Amino acid sequence: MSRDPGRGATPGPVRGLSHLAIAVREADPLAALLVAGLGAVRGEEELLDQGALRVVFLHLGPVTIELLEPRAPDHTVARFLESRGPGLHHVSLEVADLAAALARCREAGITPVDAAPRAGAGGTRVAFLQPKSLGDVLVELSESRPDRG
Repeated sequence: MSRDPGRGATPGPVRGLSHLAIAVREADPLAALLVAGLGAVRGEEELLDQGALRVVFLHLGPVTIELLEPRAPDHTVARFLESRGPGLHHVSLEVADLAAALARCREAGITPVDAAPRAGAGGTRVAFLQPKSLGDVLVELSESRPDRG
């Protein structure tokens, strides 16, 4: 008899995967490869952090990839590239209520990077969680605007 591990458990705050973020020195070459090789659809693009970070979204079926291209040498993504090189930067999880999700994480002993939610790409509100709290993986919690939910 198979057992459903979620049966009887209190539902968590996560609604699904928002996106996978990849840190790159230049977004366009990898974007072109994902379009040509995997049929990705190039999506929105925007500048964050007063123009210090270019974000390019690519959609592959139900999966969204966010390419992070720093435009300033002191940006956190530039420092990430300097120390680790290009690669997976973070996993973003969609939550319905960011404040409640952060409170639940704190109660469980997960340390947030962000003391309070901040503006993210596409009008989202985001907060990051310390990698040391979660197996050395940077996790972003993302709450969509009510009209995009």
